[in-house]
Order: sequence, then structure tokens, then C-alpha cells
Amino acid sequence: MGRGALIWRVLTGILLVVSPAAWSEPASQPSTPAAQAPIVPPAKPGVFSLQKRGAARYHLAVAGHKFTSRDEIEKYLLYRAAELSLEQKSGWFTLIESRSKGDTQPVPKIDPAGPRYSFRMVYWRPVWRYKLAGQADWKSWSPFTNASFWAGDAKTMTDFEVSADILLHKGAMNDADPLAFEAGAVSDLLVNQVSPPE
Repeated sequence: MGRGALIWRVLTGILLVVSPAAWSEPASQPSTPAAQAPIVPPAKPGVFSLQKRGAARYHLAVAGHKFTSRDEIEKYLLYRAAELSLEQKSGWFTLIESRSKGDTQPVPKIDPAGPRYSFRMVYWRPVWRYKLAGQADWKSWSPFTNASFWAGDAKTMTDFEVSADILLHKGAMNDADPLAFEAGAVSDLLVNQVSPPE
């Protein structure tokens, strides 16, 4: 048997041993993120709302009946702000603080020489209103007063609404502004941490 015939037999044997599945086309996979199921499930009707209040200004609110924690609910609102920015092709947004005459917390100052960040969680400060069991009136809480946030039993808060106004921006982010948030970075950070309130 010649050398060429021997090589041919060896190659034929290898081809017969290799599974036909190895030669088949791979199963089709979704090629775009939009084709995949969302990581954060959609909120039930009435939980998340937004109102356009100008060319690039939006009022966002999250409402629910099952209070978990201030941190969880505020992070969900921040996540929705980031997602809205990305949907509107804006790379970043700023929080427009809702301040009143008697507020005592200082307004954050822009520091051009300060450290650069894509956002600072400490400056995401939405306002709250809520109802407690057995009470008909809404109570309000602002992060700009020296009043502590409500610290009662979670089961006694029967309704809540947390809201914020944001302004969307395109182009280079002003990362010296402590109220500036980079939408992509916020979304990436929070996507596995949040779920819609109920």
C-alpha cells in the first residue's frame, strides 16, 4: 500500500469518527441585546411613571404599596433614570434637586479641580411621600432637611412615592458636577441589583 493510500485511509477514518454534529451549523442565537429577555423585569402598571417637562427634562416617579428599603427603591428609580437617558441617546443626566425655602442641606458645589467620577451615589437624593397604616394623609420627606428618614416597621407603610427630576445631556459629561450621572455606568452597576417595587 502506497503512502498516499495510507494517508487517505487515515483521513477517511477520522472523518467517520468525528460526530456529524461537529459539522452542523450552530443553533441561532439572538444577535442583539434587544432580542434577549430584559435582566430587570418590567414594572407592573402604575409603579413607574415619567412626564416630559421640557426638551430634555423629565419627572420620574416610582410608586408602590410594599416598602422594602429606601436604598432599594431609590436605586430602582436611579436605574430607570439611566435607562431613560440611554433610550433617548443621552450619555448622561443631572439630578435637579427639589429644594424648599427651609432646607438646610448645602447645595453640592462643582469642583473643577476635584476627583473625576462617572457618578456619585451619595448625591442621588429623590424626595418621598408616604402613607402609614390607619392614616389618611400623606407624609413628605426631603433629603435636604435635617429630618431623619422614616424608620418604622416596613409593614406599616401602606403607600409610597419617590420622585426625581432629571435633565438629559449629550456629549462630554461634566464630571466635575456632583449631580451628574453617566447613564451607562449607572445602568451597568445597578442592573443586577434592582427589581421593580410592588
